Amino acid sequence: MKNKQAQSLLRYLTLKSKQHGGILLYLIGFLFLQAVSSLQIWHNFQDKETALMARYVEKLQHTYRVTTDTYKLVSQTIYDEIVNRPEIIDLVEAANTATPEEQGILRDRLFNLLNPTYQNLTKRNLRQLHFHFSDGISFLRMHRPDRFGDPLFDVRYSIKLANEEKRFVFGFEEGRIYNGFRYVFPLFSLQNGLENGNRQHLGTVETSISFQAIRQEMAKLFPGCFDFMLRRDIVESTVFTEEQANYKTSPISPDFVIESPELRGDILEQKEWCKNVDQINQSLQKIVPGKIQENTPQAIAIRLDNQEDYVVTFIPIHNIKDELVAYIISYEIDDSLAGYRLTLYLMLGATTCFNSILVFFIAYINHSRKLLTAKNKRLEKEVDARKIAEDHAHQKSQELQIILEELKVTQAKLIQTEKMSSLNQLVAGMAHEINNPISFIYSNVEPAKEYLTTIFDTLDFYQQIPCCQALPLPPDWEDLEFVREDFPKLLESIQFGAKRVDRIVQALRNFSRLDEATLKSVDIHEGLDSSLALLNHRLMGNEQRQEIEVSREYDHLPLITCYPGLLNQVFINILSNAVDALDRCSWQNKEVPRLQVKTARIDEDWVSIEITNNGDSIPPEILDRIFDPFFTTKPIGKGTGLGLSTAYFIVVETHGGQVSCDAQPGGDTMFRIKLPIQGLNRGN
Repeated sequence: MKNKQAQSLLRYLTLKSKQHGGILLYLIGFLFLQAVSSLQIWHNFQDKETALMARYVEKLQHTYRVTTDTYKLVSQTIYDEIVNRPEIIDLVEAANTATPEEQGILRDRLFNLLNPTYQNLTKRNLRQLHFHFSDGISFLRMHRPDRFGDPLFDVRYSIKLANEEKRFVFGFEEGRIYNGFRYVFPLFSLQNGLENGNRQHLGTVETSISFQAIRQEMAKLFPGCFDFMLRRDIVESTVFTEEQANYKTSPISPDFVIESPELRGDILEQKEWCKNVDQINQSLQKIVPGKIQENTPQAIAIRLDNQEDYVVTFIPIHNIKDELVAYIISYEIDDSLAGYRLTLYLMLGATTCFNSILVFFIAYINHSRKLLTAKNKRLEKEVDARKIAEDHAHQKSQELQIILEELKVTQAKLIQTEKMSSLNQLVAGMAHEINNPISFIYSNVEPAKEYLTTIFDTLDFYQQIPCCQALPLPPDWEDLEFVREDFPKLLESIQFGAKRVDRIVQALRNFSRLDEATLKSVDIHEGLDSSLALLNHRLMGNEQRQEIEVSREYDHLPLITCYPGLLNQVFINILSNAVDALDRCSWQNKEVPRLQVKTARIDEDWVSIEITNNGDSIPPEILDRIFDPFFTTKPIGKGTGLGLSTAYFIVVETHGGQVSCDAQPGGDTMFRIKLPIQGLNRGN
């Protein structure tokens, strides 16, 4: 693209420079090329930066999901092993019908019963264990046992939902004292049956995990620092007034607040470089407020005065009502952006140098052309005749060059044609030379059998004559019966071998179509049979496997218009790959190796050939690459990676057909070839 722009600019500047001197136009041309190049380089830089930011977002989202799911399992374990016990459930059930004074006694008993366990859980980042009645009234806050009796349905949707639908509810939710990731479990009486539908609903119990706990777990998986900010309006409308001192305005946006150090811990203790977080937040104040209103995960690159790059990632947190209530923020040092910028500057510098050289080169050419034009005008009258003669000679030279090139092409074609013809003659001659002695052997076996029968009948006849019986027998006369029995078998073996050689010669004749360069109507079954015959030696059993069973299912097909030699090459390549797959397979605990060749007529225009083997299946991750040139899974020196790509080119490009591979994991591998009956059908 850049070369085309340069050529167009060269022609334009050449024309204009003749009219106006060209200095201003050269400058305009340089600025144009520089602008186009810089825009492309900047676009590539932005694409890299965008992809990098997407990876930061994905990494933080994954870390967050893993951490919250882990605490979900922890909360389920607390409920199953600690809360859902008879001594706990009985106290909650009794409190449901007790007077306020009795509830106070039951509350103290429940607190004293759970407090040792709760103190151990708080050391493992559990923030609270909170019991509520089915009407949403707080019964016992283990973290603040002095605060109870307040209605929660209006401010705690999770508690309302868990009590109304009597099911487990979890997610982030703002609270009257703390905000956190809450897991609310329904409580049922243990006295009225085993099924939840038959038991009395008593209320709910909730466990809560602070962001400090989430951050500590995420820090084990994530290399950055973390912070957590909540919407100011949510905190002001939900948290107890006396508890709102635990929150302060976020340094990033006044619409959000963050937890006090007492609640969230000191962020500077996470990583040494986290001391730069305050400076990063100052840079974010002008960027973030507009972006966080978009309610989407995003990562923002920040470069500080110390020339270090940081990436700040924002993950929106939605409450159980699916409302945006908070953001998880990660701060992480980045080493990639500096490399991207260095590449950007180097590319801009190189492009500037290239464009400058290009424009100077154009100016030099135009200046040289002006000088040359002036000299040509002075010498025009003197060299006019010579120029005409040179033009004429040049024209003749071009004509001779064209004729020479045509002769070279024709010569190459003749040499190739002669070579192919010689190869055909050689193959046909070899088949003929082999066929003559085999025919001689085959045709003389039957007369030899008849002669042998006559000889043995004559010997039997003379043995029955008395005068002959008195004659002494030859020393090896005892072997005569063995010869009588074995010699016919020997002749039959000779006849069987001659038949086998005859079949190989016939297959060789069919396969000698490899170099035919014209379309012909042929029976593709002959090509398949000849290919299988030529591969017969590879079908025999060996140390790794038994003999390969070959089955043929041939449909009644019409003659196919094609290049028969090329199709034979396709069959040989695919069949050879199938035998290779069977050789690589381990057959100790599997069935006998099989190779199936099946043909069928699809419709009036198409036929199909299917070649199936039951060897090891092709892995799905490389199935799309098996027809690529030079792609192979064989060891070095065992394959070139051209067999299947050649087959694909012959079927698709040369014959307008289709070739595909169906390989199911653990199943058979099938190569399917579709060919048009009436020659090339590229439109399909």
